[in-house]
Formats: sequence, C-alpha cells, structure tokens
Amino acid sequence: MTTRSTPPEQPASVHLVMPADLPADAYGRRMVEALRTAGAGITIHALPGPHPQVDPSAILAADVALARLPDGAPVLLDGNALANLAASLPADSRRLRFTALVERLHWADPALPADEAAARRNLEQGALALMRRIAVPDDAVAATVRELGVQPDRIVRADPDAEGAAALLAVL
Repeated sequence: MTTRSTPPEQPASVHLVMPADLPADAYGRRMVEALRTAGAGITIHALPGPHPQVDPSAILAADVALARLPDGAPVLLDGNALANLAASLPADSRRLRFTALVERLHWADPALPADEAAARRNLEQGALALMRRIAVPDDAVAATVRELGVQPDRIVRADPDAEGAAALLAVL
C-alpha cells in the first residue's frame, strides 16, 4: 500500500502592503509575480508617500490598510514600507500573520547621517521583531537581518522565482 503525502495547503489569499511607487524590478514586485505564477491569490494594498522616508500620509494609510484586513490573514510587508508601518504593527501583530519581504535594510545605507541611521535601525529592528518570518533574496541581506537580532530560523531565503515562491508559501 502506498501512502501519498498531500502538499501543504496554500493560503487562499495573501495580502501585500507595499509602497505605491515601488519600481517594477523591486524584490516585492518580483515576488508578487512569482507567487501569482505559483497560484497564490495576491491582494495589493499600495501606500502613498515617499518610501522609505517616514511620511504622515503613508503612516495613516498603513493604519487604515492593516485595520481592514481580516483576522488571521497572511500579510506580506514590503521592506521599503517598514518605517511607515512600524507604528501600526504592534496593534495588529497578534491578529495578522506578518512576513516581511526585505531586499535591503535602509539603516545600513552608508549615505545616511549617523543619527538618521540609528533612528532607522531602531524602526526596522522593531518592525522585524514583530514578523513571523522575514523573506530575503540572498545571504548578504540575511546577514544584515541577523545583525538586528532576528533568529536564523525566522529568515527564509526566497528568490523571486518558482522555488522562492514555494519556499515562501510553505511558511505563510
């Protein structure tokens, strides 16, 4: 007698909160295409404002977007929006299943003045602490995420392709 294992059930719908002006070649946009190709339903919630800069209109839009999501929903958060999402995350982190899509962390930008880099580091570190998982495209980004105290078992290596989409869907 042969036993067949059933594949893990995929979420019926995944929500993605991202900057409205995110370029087409950004990690978040490429992951959306990979996830859609893999059969996942994606609902995009685009935030206005300049990202990754902190902006009051983006913070308000983030509050509204997260408040409208159904309890238990898997929610992907584009790393470029983390600074504007940071204030909203604590209130919703228990009812929503957050995963960050992090192409790079902005606190590590060498062009930032030291005080701004420190403030951004605190924002990104606090936001990432509330994530169930952090999806990254490569080992260098994974190392930067670990520098913020994120445990390696919460980091998912997910290239924006079929294998990466499968890896990400398996942990949502």
